[in-house]
Amino acid sequence: MLREELDAGESAAIILATELGADLVLIDERAATRKARTLGLPVIGTLGVLLLGKRAELLAAIKPLLDSLRENDFSVSDSLYDQVLRDAGESDDAAPGAPQKG
Repeated sequence: MLREELDAGESAAIILATELGADLVLIDERAATRKARTLGLPVIGTLGVLLLGKRAELLAAIKPLLDSLRENDFSVSDSLYDQVLRDAGESDDAAPGAPQKG
């Protein structure tokens, strides 16, 4: 049934995560994210992984990575792009409590 609704890769990721009882499944596509959540799977996307890396101080900055993703046809709306940079503390109007530019 999943394979009828989603691409093969997304279906396989959800099936494997379910079988393994994964703590987290990496999915970026909106329909697949919704489906995984309806199955009780915790989901994170690429941008969430970048934010985790920044917060864990594994990444000095995520803006260059976001820019590279966009240049390589990774779809990120302007509003989401701005929000991620605010959450990472990499914009002039960073979210309260977010790490500041260094």
